[in-house]
Amino acid sequence: MKIIYFHRSQLGFHLESNLIMKICHVINTLNRGGAETHLFDLVEQQIKEKYIVDLIIIGPDNNNIFSLENEITNLDVPIKRLNGPRMFNILSYFKLYFYIKKNKCDIIHSHQPRSDFMIYVIKKFNDNFRWIVSVHGKYDTYLESTDISNSIKKRFMISLARYWEKADSIIAISKAVSDWIIELNEKLRPTIIPYWIDQSNFNPPDSFGPGISIGFLGRINKNKGIEDLLLTFNKIDTNNVTLKIGGYADPSYIEYLQTISSKESNKKISYLGYVSNRKKFFDSVDLFVFPSFSEGLGLVLLEAMSFSKICITRNILPMNSYLTKDSGYLFKNNEELLSSLNQAIKDLRYDNKKIKSKLFNIEQMVKKSSASSIFPLIEKVYQDE
Repeated sequence: MKIIYFHRSQLGFHLESNLIMKICHVINTLNRGGAETHLFDLVEQQIKEKYIVDLIIIGPDNNNIFSLENEITNLDVPIKRLNGPRMFNILSYFKLYFYIKKNKCDIIHSHQPRSDFMIYVIKKFNDNFRWIVSVHGKYDTYLESTDISNSIKKRFMISLARYWEKADSIIAISKAVSDWIIELNEKLRPTIIPYWIDQSNFNPPDSFGPGISIGFLGRINKNKGIEDLLLTFNKIDTNNVTLKIGGYADPSYIEYLQTISSKESNKKISYLGYVSNRKKFFDSVDLFVFPSFSEGLGLVLLEAMSFSKICITRNILPMNSYLTKDSGYLFKNNEELLSSLNQAIKDLRYDNKKIKSKLFNIEQMVKKSSASSIFPLIEKVYQDE
């Protein structure tokens, strides 16, 4: 099916409304995370480019405090909530089918496995739209904290990759995710399109220290490497050094983290909980540490770079594809993390030339990751046969 795209600015009022392309995004929830944040940025950019955009939410958000609904509503984008309790709730499929049919969606862009599966089913009965799938991470890692057996996880992933065969195009947010998709199903050929970041926040200070504030921001769980960070923080000289940890975690897990930190370290650590004002958080730290064991992209690391933060991250894909030794500090294990922390603190205090060189390289990376560079790649995927 060939779809011709029109911007509203190209259309006169006399033209039929069905000539205007309509994009419907489908996602599990609007709980704030990497996929949801990217969706907000994508919708915002599509509105700027005069596209017509709808948003379909499969299930309820876990907590309104963490939801992006208000921000998206402010963009004047219609939101249809199915509020289906489970992926196999038949009523949700009927609601989704009739909404897509009634609203004549030209492009259905699904995000996350639950949404992908539901669109796969809908497309069996309605093929009058182009289906784009965005794969926002290596989804098997998200199941590691569940009680699901490894064999069931593997079957689920293989089935999901088989459903993706029916999509018109697949977007992978990094080479690591693309490789993972092909490993699951060698028939698939994803297009790699990373998230973009806001360049307007890049404003490095002229100097640092002597007090150094280290920051971590994200979901607080074992996979994010937060325990490694705390154990390493125990070993550094914390004189004039503090650690701010932002993000939601189960209260019992926070209690556990406090037990693995030394008594002296705990005096220097602040648990901030959910951070709504990310600019305020990044403005309050000098050094950002992202010790995650596995990421589809690691959006928060890119975000920290966009706020001109010196960063330390684990030396794995995809993080080491955009943060290198020339722009930050990389580590493979806790010994190297300790060395990186000590070296970064020393450089921030005493080696302004080295820090300025890293900031210059960070700025070049941020410029490459702008919406003006990346959004046209998504437009091309929408239009390709």
